[in-house]
This record gives sequence, structure tokens and C-alpha cells, in this order.
Amino acid sequence: MKKVMMIAAIAAALVSCQSKGNQNNAPMDEGVMAVAGNDSSAVAVYEGILPAADGPGIQYVLSVDSIGPNGESSYTLVTTYLDAAGKGKNQSFTSTGKRQVIRKDAGNKKKTAYKLTPDNGDSPVYFVVVNDTTLRLVNDSLQEAVSDLNYDIVQVQ
Repeated sequence: MKKVMMIAAIAAALVSCQSKGNQNNAPMDEGVMAVAGNDSSAVAVYEGILPAADGPGIQYVLSVDSIGPNGESSYTLVTTYLDAAGKGKNQSFTSTGKRQVIRKDAGNKKKTAYKLTPDNGDSPVYFVVVNDTTLRLVNDSLQEAVSDLNYDIVQVQ
């Protein structure tokens, strides 16, 4: 488990360093992909630019490890607010914590979602599993935003 956490931390650090050096609106290089550890667990990385109220978007990079033998799992989420401090000046924040897979009825449909609970006590973030490679940001009731905007992050290979 410690190896997986270390791999996730390294991946997050690489992504964070890359986003600080890349101060334009171009998406990050998709060089950080799925990483396999020596203990047969893997880290999956999801990425996407979601809508923002006061800017061109928020880039999400989510790294999750596979569920271990004791049912525990962890995540690292790097959110980069594009142009947050002015044109070409992005601001990044990193959240780490536990990932829990939940199954729940929402809108008369059974849904599977990831509940990301930050270690620092902030409110959990929820992503519903759309398919094998796509997660969608939702509220705590697993309801999608009433909007035509894209709230999906996709797994990078």
C-alpha cells in the first residue's frame, strides 16, 4: 500500500510541476499514465477540463489506486484553475485522501461512484462511473449538473 501511495504522490508531483511550468491554456501532456507497482496494484489517472464560473476552466487530474486486500484505496486530485491569477497564470491545488466505491440508487437508476474524502477534512467530492474510462463530477446525491456543459474526466493511457 505504501508503494502505491508513493507512486501516486510521485505522479501528482510530476503533474503539479508540469502545470506550474506550463502557464498557458494548453492541456497537460498526457505523459503521466497508468503506473504499475511491484505489488500488482495499479494507479489509474483520469484527466479533463471542467467548467469554471470565473475562468476558462478547471483542469482535474485524478490518480486512484486499485482497491487493496483490506478494501482501502487512496487518491490524489490536482485541480488547476486556469487563468485564476490573470491571463496565463494558473493556480493548482492538491488533495489526497481515501477513495470509497459506493453504489446507490439515483434517479431510479443504480449508479456506481467514487467518493473522495480528503485527509484535511474538506467536503468529499463525488464522481459517478460513466463507463470503463470515464468519470463524471456529481453532487453528493450522485445527481449530474443540469447543464449542457461537460463534467467528464477520462482515463489517460
